[in-house]
Amino acid sequence: MSISKKTLIAAAVSAACALPLMAQAQSSVTVYGKLYPQISNYRVTDASAPGTAVSTLKGGTITGTAKADVTGTQMESSNSRLGFRGTEDLGGNLKAIFQLEMALGVDDGALPTAGVLFGRDTFVGLSGGFGTVRLGSMDTVYKSLGDTLSFLGISSGNFVATSNVLSKPGLGTSSSASFHTRQGNSIIYESPEYVGFQGLFGYSLGEVAGSTRSKAVVSTGVKYEKGPIYVALMHEIHNDLFGGSNNVAAALSNIGTAGATSKDTATRVTGQYKFTSNTRAEVNLSRLKYSESGGTTGKFADYRTTTWSLGAEHKIGAFTLAASYAQASAGDCSLVGGVACSTSGLDGKMLSLGGSYALSKRTALYAIFANLTNGASATYSNLGGSAAKPAIGADIRQAALGITHSF
Repeated sequence: MSISKKTLIAAAVSAACALPLMAQAQSSVTVYGKLYPQISNYRVTDASAPGTAVSTLKGGTITGTAKADVTGTQMESSNSRLGFRGTEDLGGNLKAIFQLEMALGVDDGALPTAGVLFGRDTFVGLSGGFGTVRLGSMDTVYKSLGDTLSFLGISSGNFVATSNVLSKPGLGTSSSASFHTRQGNSIIYESPEYVGFQGLFGYSLGEVAGSTRSKAVVSTGVKYEKGPIYVALMHEIHNDLFGGSNNVAAALSNIGTAGATSKDTATRVTGQYKFTSNTRAEVNLSRLKYSESGGTTGKFADYRTTTWSLGAEHKIGAFTLAASYAQASAGDCSLVGGVACSTSGLDGKMLSLGGSYALSKRTALYAIFANLTNGASATYSNLGGSAAKPAIGADIRQAALGITHSF
């Protein structure tokens, strides 16, 4: 029997009301959240025309009818959220920790994902001299350590997020190829810090009913943070998620091939420097690789691309200015049996600009703009809300006005 959205929301409200009782058994319980609805206007233009020669991975030539330009205005709430977190002192420098976090559709009052209540980082764990261990559904180590300069504090789930180009290929819009993910059934270990260094390891069991494939995700990283310097190196492995086959032309896919397997990997280095208390900048450099084996001649074998981004933020009194730029190369590819493979037009780039005005420490007004340019074969997308996915080669321009409040 399915559970309605109203029932799930009522359960969340009941949990919030019960927090004073929970606090009697906890040394600390906090209710927190961040809401940032915005009114956005988008324009999707200049899709690749029928007859255009494109990458082998996208079929070689655009077919069908010409794609019309699309425009629209919508209200979005991005990753607005409500959460509960707490700790219990167990003695001997040992603490139990927990967090329950849910996304909120501030624009329409609905749960963003039907049937999912606590769909954001949700876990329970232990913290002590050995470090911290958490079990639950959480951002991977790769996601949490890299690309950390949040655009005006509202980039999560928003069209200005550099992850739209930095952590995904231009092959298609299936999330199976994304290295900006939250994984369920996860175990994450964080070591104690030592002279600014900390190591992290994450493993998702990849439980999929009825599947004989692993689908496990392994994510590791090390960071150094001291004074104005932040540097992190991370690596992630996706087993049998088929990020390539889920995004290439159907004729090249290995999804239905018995015995086919995939191993997709990403490596990234992130560096951030605080020039002053009001000015900071960040750089990211990533290498994404999608590899599959067991396919027949002419099927997808692998695809590799390099992505990078730059970002900066500067505060002037109550104003904060932000800018970022992300770019991905067309990369290179191969097909089973040495069949020729072209990646022409799989490149992409995105420029984001924005500013905010603080009304208080917790509330601000903001204006943002982003221009995403796809190569002739690419389908990078930063569209959200009710907007449809872009056609191959289409460029996306968006602007928004919004308000953000944290509690």
